[in-house]
Amino acid sequence: SDDNAGLVGLDVCCGTGAATRAIAPWCSELVGIDRSQGMLDEAQRRAEDAGLAIEFVQGDALDMPWENRFDIAVSFGAFGHIVPEDEPAFVASIHKALKPGGRFVFVTSTMPPVTSVKWLASRGFNAVMRARNALIKPEFIMYYLTFLLPQIRGALEQQGFRVQLHRGRYEGRFRRAVIVEAVRPG
Repeated sequence: SDDNAGLVGLDVCCGTGAATRAIAPWCSELVGIDRSQGMLDEAQRRAEDAGLAIEFVQGDALDMPWENRFDIAVSFGAFGHIVPEDEPAFVASIHKALKPGGRFVFVTSTMPPVTSVKWLASRGFNAVMRARNALIKPEFIMYYLTFLLPQIRGALEQQGFRVQLHRGRYEGRFRRAVIVEAVRPG
């Protein structure tokens, strides 16, 4: 909505900037951060092609360099790159980067039933990735079924966020998806 115009936004683990470009209409200032310079180079090229002025920064999402700077932070498609033991640092880094009253908005779900094909396939993939990472260096961190409810809600609340869940916004194969809005009090 128009009342969001002028937000200072942050796309955490922005990759090639697809989500960054999507939220650009609501932001007067927008930053994307990612570890991969190659991804950032592609994000910059795509932003320029779209006529968008977006700042892209190479950095670690677990220890971002900003304090009290952003009104909104988003992250899409990156949670599989954050191992569970790093989730508290990830959440703390976002909390620090947001202004009081700022929001971290993302989509997640709950764990699917253990008898489901999705659960079995995801656990199989994760097992293969763990074996690969034990044998091949550098490791490539990419796991499925991470950053899920209710555990991630607890991590957000432990960091001080007020969490609102928006369910029932999607249908079909995405019906389990939940929009999470974590607000830094202030």
